[in-house]
Amino acid sequence: MHTVNIYFDDNLSTREMVKLKRDIEALPYIVDVEHPRHDAHNLTVEYETHPGMPEMLLEELRSRGLHPDITSA
Repeated sequence: MHTVNIYFDDNLSTREMVKLKRDIEALPYIVDVEHPRHDAHNLTVEYETHPGMPEMLLEELRSRGLHPDITSA
């Protein structure tokens, strides 16, 4: 398993972040998504080893109009 921290430059409401978390959890190869309550701009995503991850994840988020950046992998 691998973990990546993703920072969003976007201002998302709590409701939007919860929906985004659930949507990401539904993606293939995603094991877990954590969202710290004190930080509206970060998600920690745990995923199975798979070629192209986390690039596929970033592409998915960008297709939603978001501006993600990986802060650690």
